[in-house]
Amino acid sequence: MEDPGSRPEDLLRTAEVLERTGITHQILYRYITLGLIEPSMVKASGLRLFHRDVVALIESIKNLNQRYSLREIKEIYFRDERVRRHLERTRAPE
Repeated sequence: MEDPGSRPEDLLRTAEVLERTGITHQILYRYITLGLIEPSMVKASGLRLFHRDVVALIESIKNLNQRYSLREIKEIYFRDERVRRHLERTRAPE
């Protein structure tokens, strides 16, 4: 899976995402499995690379998670396909 709009300088390894957001690998995995975030690219080796804008998205999810469950966040903010498309555009460089 590749995001054709992503440039190498825009991509972060999993460890960099964890360091910048302060979340654990388990939380990141949970966000991925719930469909709250997606890697921009998954290499053949299994290495996941994320667009740098995922950091802001994770921060938003963390803030919302203080009031809502992750499932509620997904239902409220990700059910609308327009929101999904907007998030995709914010992850891809212009």
